[in-house]
Formats: sequence, C-alpha cells, structure tokens
Amino acid sequence: MFIKCPSLRLAEPPLRRSYFRYVMSMKIEILDERENKPLARKEVDFRVDHVGATTPSRADIRAKIVAQFDADSSAVVIKKLETKFGAGITEGTARIYSDPEQMNRIELEHIVKRHESKKQEEGEE
Repeated sequence: MFIKCPSLRLAEPPLRRSYFRYVMSMKIEILDERENKPLARKEVDFRVDHVGATTPSRADIRAKIVAQFDADSSAVVIKKLETKFGAGITEGTARIYSDPEQMNRIELEHIVKRHESKKQEEGEE
C-alpha cells in the first residue's frame, strides 16, 4: 500500500556516463598482429579493459580499432569477443581487410551482416 506524501521526494537516479567518456575510458591493448597476404588482411588479437563499465559493443570496439589502425570502417570485422566474467576484460580478434569487396568475398554472410549499420538495414527493407 502506497501513501502519497507531497513533501517526500524520491532521489533522482544517478546520471549515466556520457557515451564519449565511456568510449574514451575503454583501453584496447594489441596482443598480436599478423599480416595474412594471401587473403589481403591483417589479423589482430586484442584485449579491452573496461573495469567498472559495461561490456563494450562490437561497434564501439570496431570504431577504436578503425581509429588505431587508420582503416576503412567497412573493411573491419570483429571476429570474436570473449568477456572474462567479473574481471572487466574482453579479449577478441579483429580482421582488417585491404578493401570491403575482399571482405565480402571471404567472410561468411552472417558475419558481414552483423557488422552492417542499422541505417543500412532499415534502408533495404
């Protein structure tokens, strides 16, 4: 049973971190970098430290890798992400292709579709 009391105000929920601060607090450490010349791509193993924050999305990680390697965002695929429970650490693998056409030829269809932006998907329907 609730009793209304005009003098009692509930505390407002705390403000969430802004997107910019969240992305900037995420640190990507490159563990291994291999050049795969027959497939015209670079394969990168990385670790993301996000202690005290939620697990970063594929889009956030992809944006950081694109910035770090100065690559075309439509030619980068995050192949694998594994989050360590309770540790705030995610390890993964990214593939950076020389061009998007090469990526579409090699990668499986569901992997390519996973990395399409929401705006592109809405425009096709």
